[in-house]
Amino acid sequence: MFRHIVMLSFHHPLPPGDHDEIVRMCQTIQNELAGVLELRFVTNSSDRAHSYTHAFVADFVDAAAHDEYQQAPAHLPLKQKISTLARQLIVLDYEA
Repeated sequence: MFRHIVMLSFHHPLPPGDHDEIVRMCQTIQNELAGVLELRFVTNSSDRAHSYTHAFVADFVDAAAHDEYQQAPAHLPLKQKISTLARQLIVLDYEA
């Protein structure tokens, strides 16, 4: 299994409508790409995370499935949405 974590800080607090739309986008990706085991968009409850308020946590069958996800047309709307809202992000990828 391959895990992909993206921690996000946003320019402004994330409105509930945008949060819900991102969750729906994650579900669409999970449904469309066979190599995606799970793709979650979560709110950070830690008070030690500075401005990183949300994260994507994704599990893939392997690194190749992750690479496919990065290039998949289904991923493009999510990348575009996040690029307009996010101030900064940090990525952590690893074999689990």
